[in-house]
Amino acid sequence: MIRRTTPLLASVAGIALLAGCASGALSDAGATEPAIRTAVIEVYKSPDCTCCHEWEAYLTARGYTVESVPTADMSGFKTDAGVPAVTWSCHTALVDGYVVEGHVPVEAIEDLLAERPAVDGIGLPGMPPGSPGMPGDKVGSFEVLAFADGRTSAFGSY
Repeated sequence: MIRRTTPLLASVAGIALLAGCASGALSDAGATEPAIRTAVIEVYKSPDCTCCHEWEAYLTARGYTVESVPTADMSGFKTDAGVPAVTWSCHTALVDGYVVEGHVPVEAIEDLLAERPAVDGIGLPGMPPGSPGMPGDKVGSFEVLAFADGRTSAFGSY
């Protein structure tokens, strides 16, 4: 599977590379339209979770405004938001009309907001080691799923 990249995102990324961005900063250095970064991301999470705040910090460090919403009944919230059980993770976010489930990389969120596909949202099932906000080493790409009407499909590799 090939990572989705819009021409605008590729152009901005190329300019950032030519400007001499530090290793790892390419995806952090504005590889998105400014309107995307102004989106507020509401993160619904269990008050007892010990990793959701790390994903929130990851988003904040990349320029997003994050509103944390402690939620006692996460299963009920996920069901009401239309998140298929096969994509469930520890937290569920809402951003600009979409649902984002789990430790999804910011590049996937930016692709979602730039492309505006006809889906309910995207998710990274489980809590893979090395995913944003999770400890451990990243091994391979993260396969992000899109979902709509209870069905899932591939969204992209990140």
